[in-house]
Amino acid sequence: MLSINEPVPDFPAETADGSSFRLSDFKNKKNLVLFFYPKAFSSGCTKQACQFRDVYDELSNLNCEIIGVSYDAANRNRDFKTAHRLPYHLISDNDKSIARLFGVTRFGGFLPFVKRVTFVIDTGGIIRNVIHHEFNINKHIEQARLTLQNIMGKNSTE
Repeated sequence: MLSINEPVPDFPAETADGSSFRLSDFKNKKNLVLFFYPKAFSSGCTKQACQFRDVYDELSNLNCEIIGVSYDAANRNRDFKTAHRLPYHLISDNDKSIARLFGVTRFGGFLPFVKRVTFVIDTGGIIRNVIHHEFNINKHIEQARLTLQNIMGKNSTE
């Protein structure tokens, strides 16, 4: 798994709404929260996606874009995004190439679900935090928020 202070690898992808996406398009422009989730519509993933939705404006104010990645097919991610009114990009990683780049496959990609991992990436393309917890969904949101506040030089009590 990629670690804190490593440069993030670039990758091309297609979002759930069919637009092309490249991680490098955000370099020197936006901080990123890139979260890998095991399966759209499962209870834990729905909770995680909706919690990121609920803090979207707050994280946007910290110069951040949120991107979710799973092995789910594009149409399933599109339905997930629509059903839960998710304001951020979802990416389908059907061939597991993105998960492999970040080191978040389970047993080398032999299991059908990706690990639940969140990477917080600064505008320079450097990983500033890696949050890996399968069950404590709140930890992903809280740690991402604190990391972005630190990147932006904002005190968490402001």
